[in-house]
Amino acid sequence: MPVSAPVEKTPVSLPVPEQTNHGYFAAVDSAVIADVETGSPASLLSAVARLKRAASSYTEAEKVLLSIASSLMTIVWPSEKNTVDVPAGGVENNLYTAAIESAKIGLYDENTGNGDFFALVLPSLVLLSGSSSTGYYDLSRAALDAARQMNNGSVLVMYLSGCLHEKQRDYVAALADFEQAAAAAPGVYEIQYARCRVYLAMGEYSKALSLAETLLLQFPKDLKLLKMCTDIALEQKNYTAAEQYIMQVLQQEPENTRFLLYRIEVLIHQENYIKAASLLDVYARTDSSSKDYLLLRAQIQSDWNRNTAAAAATLEEALLLYPDDADVILSAAKLAAETGSTVRGKSAGSLASQILEQDTGNLQALEICTEDAVFRKNWEYAYSYSSRLIQQPEPDMTALLRHVSICLNTNRLTEAENMIIRLYQENPDLETVQEMYIRTLVATGKTTEAGTLIGRLLPGASSQMKSFLYYQRSFLQSGSSDRLSDLRQSLTANPRNPEPLFEMYRYYYDNKDYRKAQYYLKQVVALNPSDAELLKFNEELEDLLAR
Repeated sequence: MPVSAPVEKTPVSLPVPEQTNHGYFAAVDSAVIADVETGSPASLLSAVARLKRAASSYTEAEKVLLSIASSLMTIVWPSEKNTVDVPAGGVENNLYTAAIESAKIGLYDENTGNGDFFALVLPSLVLLSGSSSTGYYDLSRAALDAARQMNNGSVLVMYLSGCLHEKQRDYVAALADFEQAAAAAPGVYEIQYARCRVYLAMGEYSKALSLAETLLLQFPKDLKLLKMCTDIALEQKNYTAAEQYIMQVLQQEPENTRFLLYRIEVLIHQENYIKAASLLDVYARTDSSSKDYLLLRAQIQSDWNRNTAAAAATLEEALLLYPDDADVILSAAKLAAETGSTVRGKSAGSLASQILEQDTGNLQALEICTEDAVFRKNWEYAYSYSSRLIQQPEPDMTALLRHVSICLNTNRLTEAENMIIRLYQENPDLETVQEMYIRTLVATGKTTEAGTLIGRLLPGASSQMKSFLYYQRSFLQSGSSDRLSDLRQSLTANPRNPEPLFEMYRYYYDNKDYRKAQYYLKQVVALNPSDAELLKFNEELEDLLAR
Protein backbone atom coordinates (compact mmCIF):
# COMPACT_ATOMS: atom_id res chain seq x y z
CA MET A 1 0.00 0.00 0.00
CA PRO A 2 1.53 3.35 -1.00
CA VAL A 3 2.34 5.68 1.87
CA SER A 4 0.71 9.09 1.57
CA ALA A 5 2.84 12.16 2.15
CA PRO A 6 2.38 13.78 5.58
CA VAL A 7 0.07 16.76 5.63
CA GLU A 8 1.84 19.88 6.86
CA LYS A 9 -0.02 21.62 9.67
CA THR A 10 -0.48 25.33 9.06
CA PRO A 11 -2.58 27.92 10.86
CA VAL A 12 -5.82 28.77 9.13
CA SER A 13 -5.98 32.35 7.88
CA LEU A 14 -9.32 33.89 8.84
CA PRO A 15 -10.66 37.39 8.34
CA VAL A 16 -10.26 39.71 11.31
CA PRO A 17 -13.67 40.38 12.86
CA GLU A 18 -14.94 43.82 11.97
CA GLN A 19 -13.63 46.27 14.56
CA THR A 20 -14.65 49.75 15.57
CA ASN A 21 -12.06 52.25 16.62
CA HIS A 22 -12.67 50.89 20.14
CA GLY A 23 -11.84 47.36 19.10
CA TYR A 24 -13.78 44.19 18.55
CA PHE A 25 -14.77 43.97 22.23
CA ALA A 26 -15.72 47.66 22.58
CA ALA A 27 -19.34 46.88 23.46
CA VAL A 28 -18.38 44.46 26.27
CA ASP A 29 -18.22 45.67 29.86
CA SER A 30 -14.68 47.05 30.32
CA ALA A 31 -14.38 45.34 33.73
CA VAL A 32 -14.98 41.97 32.03
CA ILE A 33 -12.34 42.68 29.38
CA ALA A 34 -9.85 43.77 32.05
CA ASP A 35 -10.43 40.53 34.00
CA VAL A 36 -9.87 38.33 30.93
CA GLU A 37 -6.76 40.33 29.97
CA THR A 38 -5.38 39.86 33.50
CA GLY A 39 -5.78 36.18 32.76
CA SER A 40 -5.21 34.69 36.23
CA PRO A 41 -7.55 31.90 37.37
CA ALA A 42 -9.31 34.23 39.82
CA SER A 43 -9.73 37.05 37.31
CA LEU A 44 -11.03 34.70 34.62
CA LEU A 45 -13.66 33.34 36.99
CA SER A 46 -14.49 36.91 37.97
CA ALA A 47 -15.06 37.78 34.30
CA VAL A 48 -17.32 34.77 33.85
CA ALA A 49 -19.33 35.73 36.93
CA ARG A 50 -19.79 39.27 35.61
CA LEU A 51 -21.06 37.94 32.28
CA LYS A 52 -23.32 35.24 33.66
CA ARG A 53 -26.75 35.36 32.06
CA ALA A 54 -29.05 33.26 29.86
CA ALA A 55 -27.12 31.62 27.00
CA SER A 56 -29.37 33.10 24.34
CA SER A 57 -28.68 36.67 25.42
CA TYR A 58 -24.88 36.70 24.90
CA THR A 59 -23.48 38.87 22.13
CA GLU A 60 -20.97 37.38 19.72
CA ALA A 61 -18.10 39.28 21.37
CA GLU A 62 -19.15 38.01 24.80
CA LYS A 63 -19.22 34.44 23.50
CA VAL A 64 -15.69 34.93 22.14
CA LEU A 65 -14.50 36.24 25.51
CA LEU A 66 -16.06 33.24 27.29
CA SER A 67 -14.37 30.92 24.79
CA ILE A 68 -11.01 32.65 25.38
CA ALA A 69 -11.47 32.43 29.16
CA SER A 70 -12.31 28.73 28.97
CA SER A 71 -9.26 28.02 26.76
CA LEU A 72 -6.97 29.96 29.12
CA MET A 73 -8.23 27.94 32.08
CA THR A 74 -7.61 24.69 30.20
CA ILE A 75 -4.28 25.50 28.54
CA VAL A 76 -2.56 27.89 30.94
CA TRP A 77 -3.99 26.85 34.32
CA PRO A 78 -4.81 23.12 33.95
CA SER A 79 -4.56 22.52 37.72
CA GLU A 80 -7.63 24.72 38.21
CA LYS A 81 -11.14 23.38 37.74
CA ASN A 82 -12.55 24.84 34.54
CA THR A 83 -16.12 25.89 35.33
CA VAL A 84 -16.54 28.22 32.35
CA ASP A 85 -19.60 27.40 30.27
CA VAL A 86 -19.19 28.48 26.64
CA PRO A 87 -22.46 28.99 24.75
CA ALA A 88 -22.67 26.85 21.64
CA GLY A 89 -22.34 28.45 18.19
CA GLY A 90 -21.16 31.77 16.95
CA VAL A 91 -17.39 31.47 17.43
CA GLU A 92 -16.34 28.57 15.21
CA ASN A 93 -14.71 30.75 12.51
CA ASN A 94 -13.40 33.42 14.84
CA LEU A 95 -9.84 34.74 14.52
CA TYR A 96 -9.14 34.45 18.25
CA THR A 97 -10.27 30.86 18.61
CA ALA A 98 -8.35 29.98 15.43
CA ALA A 99 -5.17 31.29 17.06
CA ILE A 100 -5.87 29.12 20.10
CA GLU A 101 -6.43 26.02 17.94
CA SER A 102 -3.17 26.67 16.05
CA ALA A 103 -1.30 26.98 19.37
CA LYS A 104 -2.72 23.64 20.53
CA ILE A 105 -1.07 21.86 17.59
CA GLY A 106 2.25 23.63 18.10
CA LEU A 107 1.94 26.46 15.60
CA TYR A 108 2.35 30.18 16.15
CA ASP A 109 -0.46 31.93 14.27
CA GLU A 110 1.00 34.95 12.48
CA ASN A 111 -2.35 35.98 10.99
CA THR A 112 -3.92 37.61 14.06
CA GLY A 113 -2.29 40.99 13.53
CA ASN A 114 -1.85 43.43 16.39
CA GLY A 115 -5.27 45.04 16.57
CA ASP A 116 -5.90 44.34 20.25
CA PHE A 117 -4.51 42.67 23.36
CA PHE A 118 -5.85 39.19 22.62
CA ALA A 119 -4.66 39.22 18.99
CA LEU A 120 -1.17 39.86 20.34
CA VAL A 121 -1.19 37.35 23.20
CA LEU A 122 -3.14 34.27 22.10
CA PRO A 123 -0.63 32.99 19.47
CA SER A 124 1.97 32.72 22.29
CA LEU A 125 -0.09 29.97 23.92
CA VAL A 126 2.04 27.77 21.65
CA LEU A 127 4.74 28.15 24.33
CA LEU A 128 2.73 25.71 26.45
CA SER A 129 2.14 23.17 23.67
CA GLY A 130 5.40 21.25 23.98
CA SER A 131 6.41 22.25 20.45
CA SER A 132 10.14 21.99 19.75
CA SER A 133 10.01 24.80 17.20
CA THR A 134 11.99 27.96 18.02
CA GLY A 135 11.42 30.04 14.90
CA TYR A 136 8.55 32.04 16.37
CA TYR A 137 10.43 33.29 19.46
CA ASP A 138 11.16 36.78 18.09
CA LEU A 139 7.55 37.24 16.98
CA SER A 140 6.29 36.07 20.35
CA ARG A 141 8.66 38.38 22.24
CA ALA A 142 7.59 41.44 20.21
CA ALA A 143 3.89 40.60 20.61
CA LEU A 144 4.12 39.98 24.36
CA ASP A 145 6.09 43.19 24.91
CA ALA A 146 3.43 45.12 22.99
CA ALA A 147 0.67 43.46 25.03
CA ARG A 148 2.49 44.34 28.25
CA GLN A 149 2.44 47.99 27.18
CA MET A 150 -1.32 47.74 26.73
CA ASN A 151 -1.83 46.06 30.13
CA ASN A 152 1.23 45.87 32.36
CA GLY A 153 -0.78 44.16 35.09
CA SER A 154 -1.61 41.07 33.02
CA VAL A 155 -0.63 37.91 34.90
CA LEU A 156 -1.12 36.01 31.64
CA VAL A 157 1.52 38.12 29.85
CA MET A 158 3.92 37.89 32.80
CA TYR A 159 3.59 34.10 32.84
CA LEU A 160 3.89 33.60 29.07
CA SER A 161 6.84 36.02 28.95
CA GLY A 162 8.53 33.98 31.68
CA CYS A 163 7.91 30.77 29.72
CA LEU A 164 9.48 32.35 26.62
CA HIS A 165 12.54 33.55 28.56
CA GLU A 166 12.84 30.08 30.10
CA LYS A 167 12.81 28.43 26.68
CA GLN A 168 15.51 30.90 25.59
CA ARG A 169 17.50 29.92 28.73
CA ASP A 170 17.46 33.47 30.02
CA TYR A 171 16.68 32.22 33.50
CA VAL A 172 17.25 35.51 35.30
CA ALA A 173 14.63 37.24 33.14
CA ALA A 174 12.30 34.22 33.39
CA LEU A 175 12.50 34.25 37.18
CA ALA A 176 11.75 37.98 37.26
CA ASP A 177 8.61 37.40 35.16
CA PHE A 178 7.44 34.47 37.28
CA GLU A 179 8.12 36.36 40.53
CA GLN A 180 6.05 39.27 39.24
CA ALA A 181 3.24 36.89 38.25
CA ALA A 182 3.40 35.15 41.66
CA ALA A 183 3.12 38.50 43.44
CA ALA A 184 0.07 39.43 41.35
CA ALA A 185 -1.56 35.99 41.62
CA PRO A 186 -0.29 34.22 44.75
CA GLY A 187 -0.96 30.53 45.20
CA VAL A 188 -1.34 29.62 41.54
CA TYR A 189 0.23 26.17 41.05
CA GLU A 190 1.56 26.68 37.51
CA ILE A 191 3.35 29.91 38.42
CA GLN A 192 4.95 28.47 41.55
CA TYR A 193 5.96 25.31 39.69
CA ALA A 194 7.54 27.47 36.97
CA ARG A 195 9.58 29.25 39.67
CA CYS A 196 10.78 25.83 40.89
CA ARG A 197 11.80 24.86 37.37
CA VAL A 198 13.84 28.02 36.90
CA TYR A 199 15.53 27.74 40.30
CA LEU A 200 16.47 24.19 39.35
CA ALA A 201 17.83 25.28 35.97
CA MET A 202 19.89 28.00 37.71
CA GLY A 203 21.39 25.48 40.14
CA GLU A 204 19.56 27.09 43.08
CA TYR A 205 18.69 23.67 44.49
CA SER A 206 17.87 24.74 48.04
CA LYS A 207 15.43 27.41 46.85
CA ALA A 208 13.87 25.01 44.35
CA LEU A 209 13.42 22.29 46.97
CA SER A 210 12.05 24.67 49.59
CA LEU A 211 9.45 26.04 47.19
CA ALA A 212 8.56 22.58 45.85
CA GLU A 213 8.09 21.22 49.38
CA THR A 214 5.84 24.18 50.21
CA LEU A 215 3.75 23.36 47.13
CA LEU A 216 3.58 19.72 48.20
CA LEU A 217 1.77 20.77 51.37
CA GLN A 218 -0.97 22.09 49.09
CA PHE A 219 -0.72 19.30 46.47
CA PRO A 220 0.66 16.28 48.45
CA LYS A 221 0.14 13.73 45.68
CA ASP A 222 1.22 15.84 42.72
CA LEU A 223 3.52 13.63 40.64
CA LYS A 224 5.31 16.52 38.91
CA LEU A 225 6.27 17.97 42.28
CA LEU A 226 7.29 14.61 43.74
CA LYS A 227 9.47 13.91 40.71
CA MET A 228 11.04 17.36 40.87
CA CYS A 229 11.77 16.92 44.58
CA THR A 230 13.38 13.57 43.78
CA ASP A 231 15.64 15.11 41.15
CA ILE A 232 16.69 17.92 43.50
CA ALA A 233 17.33 15.58 46.43
CA LEU A 234 19.46 13.29 44.24
CA GLU A 235 21.37 16.31 42.90
CA GLN A 236 22.07 17.35 46.50
CA LYS A 237 22.96 13.74 47.40
CA ASN A 238 20.27 13.81 50.08
CA TYR A 239 19.38 10.15 49.68
CA THR A 240 17.13 9.99 52.75
CA ALA A 241 14.84 12.68 51.33
CA ALA A 242 15.08 11.21 47.83
CA GLU A 243 13.93 7.83 49.08
CA GLN A 244 10.73 9.32 50.55
CA TYR A 245 9.81 11.01 47.27
CA ILE A 246 10.71 7.98 45.18
CA MET A 247 8.49 5.71 47.25
CA GLN A 248 5.55 8.14 46.90
CA VAL A 249 6.00 8.18 43.12
CA LEU A 250 6.20 4.38 42.93
CA GLN A 251 3.03 4.07 45.03
CA GLN A 252 1.19 5.96 42.28
CA GLU A 253 3.20 4.59 39.34
CA PRO A 254 4.47 1.12 40.32
CA GLU A 255 5.57 0.44 36.74
CA ASN A 256 7.73 3.57 36.50
CA THR A 257 11.08 2.01 35.59
CA ARG A 258 13.01 5.28 35.85
CA PHE A 259 12.01 5.63 39.49
CA LEU A 260 12.74 1.97 40.10
CA LEU A 261 16.30 2.72 38.98
CA TYR A 262 16.34 5.76 41.28
CA ARG A 263 15.28 3.46 44.13
CA ILE A 264 18.16 1.11 43.32
CA GLU A 265 20.60 4.04 43.18
CA VAL A 266 19.51 5.21 46.64
CA LEU A 267 19.81 1.68 48.07
CA ILE A 268 23.36 1.43 46.72
CA HIS A 269 24.31 4.72 48.37
CA GLN A 270 22.76 3.42 51.60
CA GLU A 271 24.87 0.25 51.12
CA ASN A 272 21.75 -1.91 51.11
CA TYR A 273 23.24 -4.01 48.34
CA ILE A 274 21.10 -7.12 48.81
CA LYS A 275 17.86 -5.24 48.18
CA ALA A 276 19.45 -3.18 45.43
CA ALA A 277 20.64 -6.31 43.61
CA SER A 278 17.22 -7.91 43.97
CA LEU A 279 15.45 -4.89 42.46
CA LEU A 280 18.06 -4.70 39.71
CA ASP A 281 17.19 -8.29 38.76
CA VAL A 282 13.53 -7.26 38.61
CA TYR A 283 14.39 -4.36 36.32
CA ALA A 284 16.51 -6.60 34.07
CA ARG A 285 13.39 -8.55 33.11
CA THR A 286 12.17 -5.39 31.37
CA ASP A 287 15.43 -4.01 29.97
CA SER A 288 18.89 -5.45 30.55
CA SER A 289 20.68 -3.18 28.09
CA SER A 290 19.71 0.29 29.28
CA LYS A 291 22.55 2.62 30.17
CA ASP A 292 21.40 3.20 33.75
CA TYR A 293 20.91 -0.50 34.37
CA LEU A 294 24.44 -1.32 33.21
CA LEU A 295 26.00 1.47 35.28
CA LEU A 296 24.19 0.42 38.46
CA ARG A 297 25.03 -3.23 37.83
CA ALA A 298 28.72 -2.38 37.45
CA GLN A 299 28.58 -0.35 40.67
CA ILE A 300 27.13 -3.29 42.63
CA GLN A 301 29.71 -5.65 41.13
CA SER A 302 32.51 -3.29 42.11
CA ASP A 303 31.33 -2.02 45.51
CA TRP A 304 29.55 -5.07 46.90
CA ASN A 305 30.86 -8.13 45.08
CA ARG A 306 34.39 -6.66 44.91
CA ASN A 307 34.53 -8.22 41.45
CA THR A 308 36.29 -5.53 39.44
CA ALA A 309 36.71 -7.87 36.48
CA ALA A 310 32.94 -8.35 36.24
CA ALA A 311 32.38 -4.61 36.71
CA ALA A 312 34.87 -3.88 33.93
CA ALA A 313 33.12 -6.37 31.64
CA THR A 314 29.75 -4.69 32.31
CA LEU A 315 31.20 -1.26 31.58
CA GLU A 316 32.80 -2.59 28.40
CA GLU A 317 29.31 -3.71 27.33
CA ALA A 318 28.00 -0.24 28.16
CA LEU A 319 30.79 1.41 26.17
CA LEU A 320 29.98 -0.80 23.21
CA LEU A 321 26.30 0.21 23.33
CA TYR A 322 26.85 3.87 24.28
CA PRO A 323 30.34 4.76 23.01
CA ASP A 324 29.88 8.54 23.21
CA ASP A 325 27.88 8.78 26.42
CA ALA A 326 29.62 10.92 29.05
CA ASP A 327 28.14 9.03 32.03
CA VAL A 328 29.32 5.69 30.69
CA ILE A 329 32.80 6.98 29.85
CA LEU A 330 33.17 8.61 33.28
CA SER A 331 32.04 5.44 35.08
CA ALA A 332 34.59 3.42 33.12
CA ALA A 333 37.26 6.02 33.90
CA LYS A 334 36.46 5.92 37.62
CA LEU A 335 36.74 2.14 37.73
CA ALA A 336 40.02 2.24 35.82
CA ALA A 337 41.32 4.91 38.23
CA GLU A 338 40.30 2.94 41.33
CA THR A 339 41.85 -0.30 40.11
CA GLY A 340 44.82 1.05 38.18
CA SER A 341 43.67 -1.09 35.25
CA THR A 342 42.11 -0.42 31.86
CA VAL A 343 38.57 -0.72 30.47
CA ARG A 344 38.36 -1.72 26.82
CA GLY A 345 42.11 -1.20 26.69
CA LYS A 346 41.95 2.43 27.83
CA SER A 347 43.39 3.89 31.02
CA ALA A 348 41.45 6.15 33.36
CA GLY A 349 43.18 9.22 31.97
CA SER A 350 42.58 8.22 28.37
CA LEU A 351 38.88 7.69 29.02
CA ALA A 352 38.44 10.92 30.98
CA SER A 353 40.29 12.92 28.34
CA GLN A 354 37.55 11.91 25.86
CA ILE A 355 35.12 13.86 28.05
CA LEU A 356 37.43 16.88 28.20
CA GLU A 357 37.54 17.01 24.40
CA GLN A 358 33.83 17.85 24.44
CA ASP A 359 33.53 19.49 27.86
CA THR A 360 36.79 21.18 28.84
CA GLY A 361 35.49 22.20 32.26
CA ASN A 362 34.13 18.82 33.38
CA LEU A 363 35.37 18.63 36.97
CA GLN A 364 35.00 14.85 37.32
CA ALA A 365 37.03 14.27 34.17
CA LEU A 366 39.70 16.75 35.28
CA GLU A 367 39.88 15.04 38.68
CA ILE A 368 40.33 11.60 37.11
CA CYS A 369 42.94 12.86 34.63
CA THR A 370 44.87 14.49 37.46
CA GLU A 371 44.79 11.40 39.67
CA ASP A 372 45.73 9.13 36.77
CA ALA A 373 48.68 11.33 35.84
CA VAL A 374 49.86 11.35 39.48
CA PHE A 375 49.47 7.57 39.65
CA ARG A 376 51.57 7.15 36.52
CA LYS A 377 54.01 9.83 37.70
CA ASN A 378 53.37 11.87 34.55
CA TRP A 379 54.01 14.99 36.56
CA GLU A 380 53.80 17.58 33.79
CA TYR A 381 50.40 16.26 32.70
CA ALA A 382 49.36 16.17 36.34
CA TYR A 383 50.41 19.81 36.72
CA SER A 384 48.43 20.84 33.63
CA TYR A 385 45.21 19.17 34.79
CA SER A 386 45.63 20.20 38.43
CA SER A 387 46.19 23.84 37.48
CA ARG A 388 42.80 23.86 35.78
CA LEU A 389 41.14 22.21 38.75
CA ILE A 390 42.36 24.68 41.35
CA GLN A 391 41.20 27.60 39.19
CA GLN A 392 37.61 26.49 39.77
CA PRO A 393 35.56 28.48 42.31
CA GLU A 394 36.32 27.30 45.86
CA PRO A 395 38.59 24.30 45.12
CA ASP A 396 38.64 21.80 47.98
CA MET A 397 41.61 21.29 50.29
CA THR A 398 42.49 17.90 48.79
CA ALA A 399 42.92 19.44 45.34
CA LEU A 400 45.04 22.31 46.70
CA LEU A 401 47.36 20.04 48.71
CA ARG A 402 47.71 17.66 45.78
CA HIS A 403 48.70 20.62 43.61
CA VAL A 404 51.44 21.54 46.10
CA SER A 405 52.70 17.95 45.91
CA ILE A 406 52.65 18.07 42.10
CA CYS A 407 54.59 21.34 42.17
CA LEU A 408 57.24 19.72 44.39
CA ASN A 409 57.54 16.81 41.97
CA THR A 410 57.90 19.17 38.99
CA ASN A 411 60.44 21.36 40.82
CA ARG A 412 58.08 24.34 40.90
CA LEU A 413 59.26 25.08 44.39
CA THR A 414 58.28 28.76 44.53
CA GLU A 415 54.70 28.00 43.51
CA ALA A 416 54.52 25.16 46.02
CA GLU A 417 55.92 27.34 48.78
CA ASN A 418 53.60 30.28 48.12
CA MET A 419 50.53 28.06 48.11
CA ILE A 420 51.37 26.01 51.20
CA ILE A 421 52.34 29.07 53.26
CA ARG A 422 48.90 30.54 52.62
CA LEU A 423 47.17 27.26 53.44
CA TYR A 424 49.25 26.79 56.60
CA GLN A 425 48.46 30.31 57.78
CA GLU A 426 44.74 29.63 57.30
CA ASN A 427 44.77 26.04 58.70
CA PRO A 428 47.77 25.69 61.08
CA ASP A 429 46.20 22.83 63.07
CA LEU A 430 45.09 20.67 60.13
CA GLU A 431 47.33 17.58 59.96
CA THR A 432 47.21 17.26 56.18
CA VAL A 433 48.31 20.88 55.85
CA GLN A 434 51.04 20.42 58.47
CA GLU A 435 52.35 17.41 56.55
CA MET A 436 52.51 19.24 53.22
CA TYR A 437 54.05 22.29 54.88
CA ILE A 438 56.84 20.13 56.34
CA ARG A 439 57.39 18.37 53.00
CA THR A 440 57.76 21.76 51.33
CA LEU A 441 60.15 23.05 54.02
CA VAL A 442 62.33 19.95 53.55
CA ALA A 443 62.18 20.17 49.74
CA THR A 444 63.14 23.87 49.74
CA GLY A 445 66.07 23.34 52.12
CA LYS A 446 64.52 25.11 55.12
CA THR A 447 65.80 22.39 57.41
CA THR A 448 65.94 24.45 60.62
CA GLU A 449 62.27 25.47 60.31
CA ALA A 450 61.30 21.89 59.43
CA GLY A 451 63.22 20.44 62.39
CA THR A 452 61.69 22.93 64.81
CA LEU A 453 58.15 22.22 63.66
CA ILE A 454 58.72 18.45 63.72
CA GLY A 455 60.09 18.69 67.27
CA ARG A 456 57.05 20.70 68.37
CA LEU A 457 54.54 18.32 66.82
CA LEU A 458 56.08 14.96 67.78
CA PRO A 459 55.09 14.75 71.49
CA GLY A 460 51.34 15.02 70.88
CA ALA A 461 51.17 13.37 67.46
CA SER A 462 49.02 10.38 66.55
CA SER A 463 50.71 7.15 65.41
CA GLN A 464 50.13 8.01 61.75
CA MET A 465 51.49 11.52 62.21
CA LYS A 466 54.49 10.29 64.20
CA SER A 467 55.35 7.92 61.38
CA PHE A 468 55.28 10.83 58.95
CA LEU A 469 57.30 13.14 61.22
CA TYR A 470 60.07 10.59 61.83
CA TYR A 471 60.19 9.85 58.13
CA GLN A 472 60.63 13.54 57.28
CA ARG A 473 63.16 14.01 60.06
CA SER A 474 65.26 11.25 58.52
CA PHE A 475 66.05 13.64 55.64
CA LEU A 476 67.41 16.19 58.09
CA GLN A 477 69.94 13.77 59.65
CA SER A 478 73.57 14.06 58.64
CA GLY A 479 74.64 10.54 59.63
CA SER A 480 73.34 7.31 58.13
CA SER A 481 72.84 5.68 61.55
CA ASP A 482 70.61 8.57 62.73
CA ARG A 483 68.74 8.46 59.45
CA LEU A 484 68.21 4.72 59.78
CA SER A 485 67.04 5.17 63.35
CA ASP A 486 64.39 7.69 62.30
CA LEU A 487 63.17 5.40 59.54
CA ARG A 488 62.83 2.54 62.00
CA GLN A 489 60.92 4.73 64.45
CA SER A 490 58.66 5.76 61.58
CA LEU A 491 57.87 2.10 60.86
CA THR A 492 57.37 1.35 64.55
CA ALA A 493 54.67 4.03 64.62
CA ASN A 494 53.08 2.76 61.37
CA PRO A 495 54.47 -0.48 59.89
CA ARG A 496 52.41 0.00 56.71
CA ASN A 497 53.74 3.44 55.77
CA PRO A 498 55.05 2.91 52.20
CA GLU A 499 57.42 5.91 52.27
CA PRO A 500 59.79 4.75 55.05
CA LEU A 501 59.50 1.18 53.73
CA PHE A 502 60.72 2.39 50.33
CA GLU A 503 63.54 4.41 51.94
CA MET A 504 64.64 1.31 53.85
CA TYR A 505 64.73 -0.58 50.54
CA ARG A 506 66.85 2.17 49.01
CA TYR A 507 69.19 2.24 52.01
CA TYR A 508 69.90 -1.51 51.84
CA TYR A 509 70.01 -1.50 48.04
CA ASP A 510 72.65 1.25 48.08
CA ASN A 511 74.58 -0.81 50.60
CA LYS A 512 74.22 -3.89 48.34
CA ASP A 513 72.30 -5.85 50.98
CA TYR A 514 69.81 -7.06 48.40
CA ARG A 515 68.07 -9.61 50.64
CA LYS A 516 67.06 -6.93 53.17
CA ALA A 517 66.28 -4.53 50.34
CA GLN A 518 63.87 -7.09 48.89
CA TYR A 519 62.24 -7.62 52.29
CA TYR A 520 61.21 -3.96 52.45
CA LEU A 521 60.42 -3.58 48.74
CA LYS A 522 58.01 -6.52 48.78
CA GLN A 523 56.03 -4.77 51.53
CA VAL A 524 55.83 -1.63 49.42
CA VAL A 525 54.69 -3.66 46.40
CA ALA A 526 52.01 -5.35 48.53
CA LEU A 527 50.66 -1.90 49.40
CA ASN A 528 50.87 -0.67 45.76
CA PRO A 529 50.46 -3.82 43.62
CA SER A 530 49.75 -1.94 40.38
CA ASP A 531 52.68 0.48 40.54
CA ALA A 532 54.70 -0.34 37.40
CA GLU A 533 57.87 1.33 38.72
CA LEU A 534 57.86 -0.72 41.92
CA LEU A 535 57.29 -3.91 39.96
CA LYS A 536 60.28 -3.05 37.80
CA PHE A 537 62.48 -2.51 40.88
CA ASN A 538 61.34 -5.86 42.25
CA GLU A 539 62.22 -7.66 39.01
CA GLU A 540 65.67 -6.09 39.12
CA LEU A 541 66.19 -7.32 42.66
CA GLU A 542 65.03 -10.81 41.70
CA ASP A 543 67.70 -10.86 38.95
CA LEU A 544 70.42 -9.66 41.35
CA LEU A 545 69.52 -12.26 43.97
CA ALA A 546 69.43 -15.03 41.35
CA ARG A 547 73.05 -14.46 40.33
